[in-house]
Amino acid sequence: MVKRYGRQDRHEVRAQQIWQILISLAHNRQIITYKMLADLIGIGGGGVLGNGPLARIAYYCIQNQLPPLTSLVVNKKTGLPGNGIPVKKSATQREDVFNFDWFGIVPPTPDQFHQANSEA
Repeated sequence: MVKRYGRQDRHEVRAQQIWQILISLAHNRQIITYKMLADLIGIGGGGVLGNGPLARIAYYCIQNQLPPLTSLVVNKKTGLPGNGIPVKKSATQREDVFNFDWFGIVPPTPDQFHQANSEA
């Protein structure tokens, strides 16, 4: 039976969903706004992403010495990641994300995102 993401999924499950979106964006050298991402995954406004699923992805990347995948999610007005996301706001970091072989690594599980958040 096919399992779908739901509105009540915990942050770690949503992080896994967002991870797939972000690595596809990286492959295509694209960015996305918080609002566009929130709409894409069906959770409404972008304000719910920063301290939830995106933080877990950011911590996972930091702890595993991966480029900051969350740097692809930006504020519509500034074109930069929000203040709540632990990434430097530089174009060179984004290039590191674009050039990394994301499809060459096994995607993290919700448990791994949970552990990364716990260790942060």
